[in-house]
Amino acid sequence: MQDSGNSKQPVLIIAGMHRSGTSLTASLLQSAGVDVGQRLLGVNPGNAKGHFENLDFLNFHQAVLRSTGISEAGWTLKHSIDVPEYYIDAAKLLIQKNASSTQPWAWKDPRTVLFLNFWNNLIPNAKFIFVYRSPWEVADSLYRRGDEIFHHNPNFALDLWMSYNQAILAFYQQFPDKCVLAHLDAIASDTTAFVESIGQQLGVSITSPEKDIYDPSLLNSESSSQRATLIQRYFPDVYALYQQLNCTVNFCDHAILVNQELASPTAWLLKDWLDVRVLEAKLNHEVSCFRDHLSSSQVQLARLEQEKQQIEQEKQQVDQEKQQLQAEFCSLLESKNQLQEQFQAQLKHCQAEVAAMKTSKFWQLRSQWFKLKSLLRIKK
Repeated sequence: MQDSGNSKQPVLIIAGMHRSGTSLTASLLQSAGVDVGQRLLGVNPGNAKGHFENLDFLNFHQAVLRSTGISEAGWTLKHSIDVPEYYIDAAKLLIQKNASSTQPWAWKDPRTVLFLNFWNNLIPNAKFIFVYRSPWEVADSLYRRGDEIFHHNPNFALDLWMSYNQAILAFYQQFPDKCVLAHLDAIASDTTAFVESIGQQLGVSITSPEKDIYDPSLLNSESSSQRATLIQRYFPDVYALYQQLNCTVNFCDHAILVNQELASPTAWLLKDWLDVRVLEAKLNHEVSCFRDHLSSSQVQLARLEQEKQQIEQEKQQVDQEKQQLQAEFCSLLESKNQLQEQFQAQLKHCQAEVAAMKTSKFWQLRSQWFKLKSLLRIKK
């Protein structure tokens, strides 16, 4: 493959297993002045602030996966996808379309993990930012999201976590100079330091992200030590890979430290029992608060209902007064019409009398007398 990265600006490729924090990472880089694309996947319940996924690259990955008989969501245990030759030109056009000439640019899509070798060959100067998260938190997030594929095979979530992160670790170990690997908790604990480390390690000119870009309440954490113990006891390969990732970046997971303190089966089982009771107490408190709120709402509803009835009574009274006024108006209008008819009749009568007087002999003699007085200039 030839190098299609003809932009003078560096390109950053953000990848990681689904539900591992790649959206947060992309939002931080966008806030720090990196162009993550113009056509981005929108908000949904799984990502309240948006996915920050460039739809051009997302659609490309989905099309390749479909053409090779793999779920477009990327639910596969293959570490790398062999991209058919006829997709290479389309990939080059994507790069030309999205490359920025004024600022560093990037794209984010968890499926990119399946295409690391493809994009590395196509864009040799690309830099890679990998984000990983504890397997129990990823599984918990996938279960809460409700993907149907895990309903009948919940273990598949951990299989996917292991496959994706094996591919990430292998690529990171092969190309350490062009990669940054970080645990999501390390990113969330100091977003500014993380972004600054990217600029320093990869030689990219970026600014600090906005301070309020990260909302901790949107990151649902499942840091239970019992979950860590469960993974360690029944999925040792997954647990070992997670430890290897942590050792690679010198990250210390608090859940694992607690897990070591609860090494015996009875200890973590009793701890789980305790946590269930604590959760029950919390739920009972929340139910009590809800009932108090419901009672208060019912009182307010009753008061509003009384106010509504009072308003309806006032409305009925106003309607009655309106009807009475309308009746009085109709009566006045009828009286007015009668007076007009009487006036017209009297006017016609007077006009008839005047006309009769003008045709009488007296009126004619009177008119002649006034003419004679005028001729004789008689004043009286």
